[in-house]
Amino acid sequence: MRKQILLLTALFTCFFTLPGCDLKSEIQAASTVADKDRVWVFAQFNVVEDDNGMDTYYYYGSVSRTLYEAIASNSLQQGFILLKHVKYWDDDIIHKFADAESTGELVFRIEHIVKIERINSEPIAGLGMEQYDTAEESKAINSTTAEDLPKGRTGAEQ
Repeated sequence: MRKQILLLTALFTCFFTLPGCDLKSEIQAASTVADKDRVWVFAQFNVVEDDNGMDTYYYYGSVSRTLYEAIASNSLQQGFILLKHVKYWDDDIIHKFADAESTGELVFRIEHIVKIERINSEPIAGLGMEQYDTAEESKAINSTTAEDLPKGRTGAEQ
């Protein structure tokens, strides 16, 4: 039932509000809303505001795998994209979007996507980019040799 309502909403939007609407794209995008197979992405959206300004949004979220693949292959250029379990980046820390007011879901127009990048795993709220360091990167960052240490109180031989 929910899927049918979304399809009808997309059709209504196309016929009555968006003269340049590609009906096939709108239906294809709307049909992916209920997909259970999802992937994690990092996406940048540029949205034109009423005052002709532009706001840029950066979000992590899970999206339909089918929808992501259609967008990535450039076979789908219009419609809506539903991000679930949304997280955002602020002050070098990832935060959950969901709170007492929000469910943690956002819908954007596909046309507003500037960048969409698939990521391997769900980002952990409360951490920063260090959660994506590979073992080799972490080892390289944290490894020190006697030559790297200052001489004197460190215990390194002089």
